[in-house]
Amino acid sequence: MPFEIGIDPVAFRLGGLAVHWYGIIVALAAAAAIIVGLREARRLGISRQMAEDAVFWVAIAALIGGRVLYIVQNQLGQVARDPLSALMIWEGGLSFYGAMVGALIALAVFARQRGLRLAMLAGAAAPAAALGPGIGHIGCLISGDSFGLPTSLPWAVIYRSPAAMAPQNVPLHPTQLYEAAALLLLFAGLWLARRRLSALGPWTTTGVYLLGLSVVRFGLFFLRDEPTVLLGLKTAQLIGIVIAVLAVALLFTTRRGLRLAPITRAPMEVSQP
Repeated sequence: MPFEIGIDPVAFRLGGLAVHWYGIIVALAAAAAIIVGLREARRLGISRQMAEDAVFWVAIAALIGGRVLYIVQNQLGQVARDPLSALMIWEGGLSFYGAMVGALIALAVFARQRGLRLAMLAGAAAPAAALGPGIGHIGCLISGDSFGLPTSLPWAVIYRSPAAMAPQNVPLHPTQLYEAAALLLLFAGLWLARRRLSALGPWTTTGVYLLGLSVVRFGLFFLRDEPTVLLGLKTAQLIGIVIAVLAVALLFTTRRGLRLAPITRAPMEVSQP
């Protein structure tokens, strides 16, 4: 029997401001990701002040990148009519890949400015990058954002609230829960294996995260109600293929570097005449 979701996406109002469940849960998800990221940064030897500065700029860049790509894909007409709606993140509407690209750019710029290794910063951020969206997709479930295709499966969800973003009274795949569960499992794997992964090379943790992410989202989007754009695939799936190729390249480069490392670190000594 399908599960009904009749929750009003608006949690409460402060005067004329509607505070949505999506915004509350995303804030909690960000807090959890920051705690995890700071802890992993400390383990890798990054100073607390440096890590907090990185978190600040990465969080801003992720919000901007996620919001911009979501608007480009879904809300250009609405923003053209009401430009201030572009700032209403608490009402829902962030692109996962937009946020990730924004965060990576911020990390790269920050690492260059502070003289840090990008691989180390990215490795510290990888578990947090899985945890945050994993929690945040619970907000998508409540709001009806990122909804799935119609299904007759017994665990389908039916939205009853007229304020939900998903179609009402139609059994749908709970793709938000699928993605939340998959990302939380990815986080658990990265967190439990983080010491072993970081010992395998500077880009290993990041490469495993990106590969896992691309596999999850490639498969998931077969169940998402979005148009195909090329070869029967959707935009997120095509992006996922690019990310998977990048991940494999990172893992291959790291492994190759480890094989060459003993030669480069310990060259043959030349005897003096």
